[in-house]
Amino acid sequence: MQIKDRVVLMTGASEGIGAACVRAFEKRGARLSLVARNSERLAAVGGPDVLRTAGDITSAEIRRNVVTRTIERFGQIDILVNNAGMGLYSPAGSAPMDEVRRLFELNLFAPLELTQLVIPYMRARRQGAIVNVSSIAGKVTLPWFPLYSASKFALGSLTDGLRMDLKPFGIHAMTVCPGYVKTEFQAHALGTRPPDAIVKGQQYAITPEECAGAIIRGLERDARTVVAPRIGWIFIALSRLFPRLVESKLAAISQSPVSA
Repeated sequence: MQIKDRVVLMTGASEGIGAACVRAFEKRGARLSLVARNSERLAAVGGPDVLRTAGDITSAEIRRNVVTRTIERFGQIDILVNNAGMGLYSPAGSAPMDEVRRLFELNLFAPLELTQLVIPYMRARRQGAIVNVSSIAGKVTLPWFPLYSASKFALGSLTDGLRMDLKPFGIHAMTVCPGYVKTEFQAHALGTRPPDAIVKGQQYAITPEECAGAIIRGLERDARTVVAPRIGWIFIALSRLFPRLVESKLAAISQSPVSA
């Protein structure tokens, strides 16, 4: 897909991967409709022609509003980037259910309904792309946040189903699986702190700009799945070839000390 002049609706656009994607899409000549909760940060992202909607996309009203405003301004939606998400560092057997529901509302149900809202506009033009930002944790279950993994596995499966379902209408669906990215993800996550070994692992993280570049390139070549960095594919392959070994190593990391 060519990016120039495409209308991109993106969630979680005020910081991290989302803000980096804004810059990458603008360089390619896209027209942008952005939504995020933090109105001040959102106002600082993008150029003067960007359409901004401040609000929480777990609200059905906000979801409908951002789609309506985008159509009113641009007349079309070519690319939906479901980027907003959160983590939950809690054992599955004891995680508070209200936090679990918040997690799934943002990581799965909000992207699903936004997708349902934009599909009619894409089908009418027989073209479009849906980009769902999952995680390497959506390919390999990580024991320090298994419910986050579950939500991202579900998002990836949803994306696969959408791709098969919507292909006859010229609509593509792509899953993005970042590994460590230098963002405020851990600070925004629900639950407790992750193990110290995971916190220290951030020194090997890629930048949001590197992740955004991988997303753009994936769109341009109609990729099914983008893993960033690409070396993450080795981790995924190892988990499939040697599941018992990988599980034991991950369990050991999960049981490492956690700083107060």
